[in-house]
Amino acid sequence: MSETTPGIDIRSTYRVARNQQQKPHPRSAEHTVGTSARPPRPERSHHRGSNPNRRPPVSQEQRQKFSAAQRAYVTTDPRWAAHRQKLADAQIARRMTLTPEEFDMVVKLRARGRTFSYIEAEIGVCHDVIRRELAERGYSTARIRKDRRAKRGAGYWRSFD
Repeated sequence: MSETTPGIDIRSTYRVARNQQQKPHPRSAEHTVGTSARPPRPERSHHRGSNPNRRPPVSQEQRQKFSAAQRAYVTTDPRWAAHRQKLADAQIARRMTLTPEEFDMVVKLRARGRTFSYIEAEIGVCHDVIRRELAERGYSTARIRKDRRAKRGAGYWRSFD
């Protein structure tokens, strides 16, 4: 052995001494030899894995309590305004259309030679939505010719390319 490590064989420290008097675990390899089926699980009708449409049953009075608590949160909690704005922002992010202002911006950017990926990053709407909106309104969605495409600037930063 080297000077930095003691004279102990490392492999022997990783061996686990098994107590012969201890019974094996029911799901251990010795117990399940020859059996391929798992023991049946208890029936859980509300478990999402078995049927995702089922939930644990809720009584009518419990529903009324939930409803009252929700109304109290909306009317009295000062955090509701921020929560509502967050929900509205999420709806806007999921939307599949462009506002008239966004559409005008897309048309102007396309006229200036911007690509769909650039416009997507600029306004934060998926390029598929942009293409669909342009096609529905009769605008071309073809690739922009190289001579019409926006050119990169000629500044000092081009030396880093």
